[in-house]
Amino acid sequence: MIVGAALAAATWACGPSQPEEVEDFHFIEGTFIPSIGPDGNTVVYRAPEGLVVVDAGRHRTHSQKILDYATQRGMPITAIINTHWHLDHATGNQDLQAAYPAARLYTTRAVEGALDGFLAAGAARTEEALNNPDLPEADRVRMQRGFNTIRERVSLIPDVPVDERMSIAVAGRDLELNVTHRAVTESDVWIWDPATSTVVAGDLVTLPAPLFDTACPTGWLAAFEAIEAKPYERVVPGHGFPMDPGEFRSYRTAFENLVSCAEESPGAVCAEGWLTDAGPLLDKAAGKDFGDKEYARAAVEYYVDQIIRSEAKRAEFCAA
Repeated sequence: MIVGAALAAATWACGPSQPEEVEDFHFIEGTFIPSIGPDGNTVVYRAPEGLVVVDAGRHRTHSQKILDYATQRGMPITAIINTHWHLDHATGNQDLQAAYPAARLYTTRAVEGALDGFLAAGAARTEEALNNPDLPEADRVRMQRGFNTIRERVSLIPDVPVDERMSIAVAGRDLELNVTHRAVTESDVWIWDPATSTVVAGDLVTLPAPLFDTACPTGWLAAFEAIEAKPYERVVPGHGFPMDPGEFRSYRTAFENLVSCAEESPGAVCAEGWLTDAGPLLDKAAGKDFGDKEYARAAVEYYVDQIIRSEAKRAEFCAA
């Protein structure tokens, strides 16, 4: 059954803690632990033909939460949507597909270029680390999982490529899949769910800081414009707590100020600005791993100095 937006709003009004269950909409909070790699947030829709999973995390512990939910509801996973190809959102695909082989993957074709470029380079570095006999076993297991995902490729390649905006019934549930180019990656998907007035933004919105590893700020700013055009009541980020419209606009302002700052100032200055502008959001996330202000400071300083202000990186990530 599809619930109305008013009920959804009431059940989501509980801040950074786990939201209560909505009739057809389930949120699984990710982790943000840089030392072992984060897990992106997951949204699970209940649809007439089964469950639709948006992003599957990195670690087995996260994907197991998704599988446990499917078991609890007594419904198969029939579709997976990856907002983008970063492994903290897509590695868990392999676990879901192993349990539900008929599940179809919806994502952009950008992953194909990444597999031959950014991810291939990462796999080469990982293979070198795996050849170190002194590598701790826990690190070996974690790194082998990511390495296998890249080398086997199949769990990352879309069954249904999302090349442009699609208003379709995914597993029988009406969703709008929007594509933004040159933002977090070459092409990213964000989802508009009219039944619950919700935007699932992927890493277009992240706490404790934006993640610019493969990003182009120009496309990112355009994505915010498109999201703002929707009559949304909440935005589910790739990392962090679901935000109401005021919180999303605060995030957007902080992001715009950060990008503007990076045009003229070094990372240390922009990091201070981010901590001021995004401070209320980070305060709300206090006690969560995505509320770490010192990580936010270090991350923003690095991204500004090493990526946003880098002519080579702009050419690589913002090229038409």
